[in-house]
Parts: sequence; structure tokens; C-alpha cells
Amino acid sequence: MKIILIKDLKGKGKAGDIIDVNPNYALNVLIKQGIAKEANASNLNDHKGQVEAKAFHHGEMVKEFQAIADRIRNKKYNFTLNVGANGKAFGSVTKQEILNKLIADGLKIEKNMIKDFEPIKGVGEYKITLQFIKEVSVDIIANVNIK
Repeated sequence: MKIILIKDLKGKGKAGDIIDVNPNYALNVLIKQGIAKEANASNLNDHKGQVEAKAFHHGEMVKEFQAIADRIRNKKYNFTLNVGANGKAFGSVTKQEILNKLIADGLKIEKNMIKDFEPIKGVGEYKITLQFIKEVSVDIIANVNIK
């Protein structure tokens, strides 16, 4: 019996997948527990519409993030570090400071979008990678100077 999964089912598929299972298992377990629904014409048509809508919205999101990435690609953001008399830095430029600078620049960004980041403890220019979604990432430059 063909069913459409409403929730992920370990070993069988993810939500939205159309799979073939034993009719008794489908009717007595999966459909009864709300994990799946029967793959009849009506449900298949609804499923097709949901898949198309999801693809459309994802495409729009990719366009939006790509526009943001194009606007900030290789843009320099300035930061300062306190440095002692011997040239040793006190503190570091943290992920939160970078996030705050990006938000102040008008970006709607979350901390987890800053990838592979180690706190910056020296003066110079550092490449920072932002990954908005799987398909869109961009590099910016953190320019760190002495305070």
C-alpha cells in the first residue's frame, strides 16, 4: 500500500516521502498514529501542491540570501583590540562581536550562520565565512586594529 509520510519514520523515509508498506502496517499503525496518510488521488494532489509551494518558497529564499551575499561580499568590518606595551593582545574579537556588527549593518543574521570561527586574537585582516543556507555562503573581512 502506498502512503505519504507526515512525520519522519526511521528506516523508511522522511516527512513528505511516498513509500510502499504492508497494508496492515499502514492502516493499523502508521495512519492510526498520524505518521502517514493514504496515497489516494486527493492526498497525492495535495502533496504535489505542498511540494511545489515549498520549492517555490525555497527558491525565493535563495534569491533573497543571494542578493544579501552579493551586497556584502568581501566587505570589510573594522574591529579593535586592546594591546599591552609588549604587543600582546588583551581579549579577542568574538563571534558575538561580529554578529553585532553585522546586525548593526542591517543584516538579519543568526549566530550559527557564522561558520568555522575561532576568536581573533591578533591584528590584521581575517576572512570570515557566513553561510545563510546550504546553497548561499559569502566571505567578509574582519579588519582588526590596535585600540
